[in-house]
Amino acid sequence: MQVSKSLEYAVRSLVFIAESEKPLGLSEISQTGRMPKAYLAKIMRTLVEGGVVSSVRGRKGGYVLKKVPKDIALYDILSLTEGKEKLIPCINDGKFCYASSFCSQKVVWIKVEKAITDAFKKVTLKDMLPRRAIGKVKNGRAQNYIS
Repeated sequence: MQVSKSLEYAVRSLVFIAESEKPLGLSEISQTGRMPKAYLAKIMRTLVEGGVVSSVRGRKGGYVLKKVPKDIALYDILSLTEGKEKLIPCINDGKFCYASSFCSQKVVWIKVEKAITDAFKKVTLKDMLPRRAIGKVKNGRAQNYIS
C-alpha cells in the first residue's frame, strides 16, 4: 500500500500551515515542502473547496486553517484528495464482477476496508504535528484559525 502524492502533499502543506503564526502563501509552502507549485495549487484549491483551509487575499495573504488541527481527520483529507472510492471496485458495485453475489472474498475486503477507514478517521492533523508545533495552538485553536 502506498500513500498518493496528493495526500502526502496535502498533509505536509496542512502541517506547515498549522505550524505557522501567519497565513502562508503558495510559493512559501511549495518551496519549504519541496512540492511542485502547479500541483500544489490544485491540492490547495481542493482543500479550500472542502472547507479545510481558507485563502486570505492581499499582500500578507495566504492559506490558513479553517478548523483546529484536532478537528481535521486524515480521512477528511484523504476523501478530498482521493475521493471516496472503495478499496476494490466490487465493494461499491455488485455489477463489477460476475461472482459478486456469491463471492467469499467480498466480506473480507469489506472488513479490511472498514479497518483502514476507521484508522484514517482516528488520526487527526494534530497527531501529525511535530511536538514543537503543539505549543502554537492556544485554547484548542490554531493561531491562524478563521471561524
